[in-house]
Amino acid sequence: MIQIPAELLGRDFDFGEAVVDAETIKRYAEMVGDAPTLAAIERGGEIVAPPTFCLSLHHGMRPEVPLPEGMFGVYGGHDLEFLRPLRAGMTYRVGARLADVYEKNGRSGTLTMIARHGWIRTATGEIAVRIHERQVVRRKPTQSPAAAPVMASRDGDAAVQASTAAPQARPASEIELGTELGPLRRPATTVAQVSTYVARGEMKEELFTDATQARALGYRGIVVPGPMLTAFLEHFVRAQLPGWRLERLGTTFRLPTITGDPLLLSGVVSQHHQRADGEHIVCDLVVEHPSGERAVTAAATLRRVLKVEF
Repeated sequence: MIQIPAELLGRDFDFGEAVVDAETIKRYAEMVGDAPTLAAIERGGEIVAPPTFCLSLHHGMRPEVPLPEGMFGVYGGHDLEFLRPLRAGMTYRVGARLADVYEKNGRSGTLTMIARHGWIRTATGEIAVRIHERQVVRRKPTQSPAAAPVMASRDGDAAVQASTAAPQARPASEIELGTELGPLRRPATTVAQVSTYVARGEMKEELFTDATQARALGYRGIVVPGPMLTAFLEHFVRAQLPGWRLERLGTTFRLPTITGDPLLLSGVVSQHHQRADGEHIVCDLVVEHPSGERAVTAAATLRRVLKVEF
């Protein structure tokens, strides 16, 4: 097991202030293809960031842990709790701590997991977003695998035009236990889209930028970052469930998604509750590859919005 230096484990790290403005939110929306947010910015008025915008402020896998020679780390998943919306014109403070390190058995053998608890606070110290993330640490292959063919992908507008029409969303009043969401076929994420996301997100891992290095680590090509896939899931939920506010989103990355892989997103309402603070639902979500394998599994908790909040 990796030994975390005693001065790192359990210590709170302050990553400083993050000033959010309309241009920052717009750039994020462009990176992840968030058309509704771009349209809202174009209309003017108060600008509220989409929930997964928090990942662009927090960045991933911080504080960093020095890994032994021959090891590398990837996203295992994260749990996001949205307590207050992030708004343009506001300043936030970002921090995190290394919470735990443990081992678990995976399909490729024993894996080391590093758990981090992060947060984004308002200027007055209130928590706006909690971020619990899991990093998977594994050994690099001792021999470079034979290069596998990478599915052809198209850049920019061509890829977007290949998308099938979004399934019809249902009114909030018609959502009940067992309601199915989707399916939605999403076109492949391109190398250019990943490059933009990685550059603006300050990601250093070569599996997101260098196809040769990614193949040396056992992947078919450049890997789509987990936070991008989380953003795609959030777009899907938002489009399918108008009238509901996302409160929590937990994702587990089961298989790597490679640029050029088209995706199938679907879900089902698995829980339906009436509570003191309103009507809540839980949705089980899946992102599948063309082979039918599950690349991402997720659970989203939403509350029905009956009036303007915040």
